[in-house]
Amino acid sequence: MWQPIETAPKGGGAEMVTDPNWVEPPAILLYCADGTQVVAQWDWYYAEGGMGHTDGVAWIAFGEQVNFHFGMPTHWQPLPPPPTT
Repeated sequence: MWQPIETAPKGGGAEMVTDPNWVEPPAILLYCADGTQVVAQWDWYYAEGGMGHTDGVAWIAFGEQVNFHFGMPTHWQPLPPPPTT
């Protein structure tokens, strides 16, 4: 079920290298303004306060900011479980 992008998980912790409570942001499925669905994850480097901050959109897919290719993400949902063999 699609949920508002504002509720998407972003991992957390002060610093990936030094914070023992760091949680890696999970990969999730994003729905973007142009109708594209893409697997992405939050990258704190591009978020507000990060060294690569530009516009506050830090959703990354294929090593690139999602909004540059597909428009702003509007919704998200968890990835389905992988198939069992």
